Amino acid sequence: MEVLVAERRSDRPVPPTGGTVAIGALVHLPATVIEEGRDLSSMSGILADSTYRLLPA
Repeated sequence: MEVLVAERRSDRPVPPTGGTVAIGALVHLPATVIEEGRDLSSMSGILADSTYRLLPA
């Protein structure tokens, strides 16, 4: 993940834990939906959008 971000934003280096935090957030979203008993298909747009927004951060 750090390499991908460095290629896009070389002026803003990714902290060492940046990738871990981003992946943790993306794992937490569907886990919350499952715990609440909601349908996971409702998360597809949110997960894709979140991933896209996190990469150039």
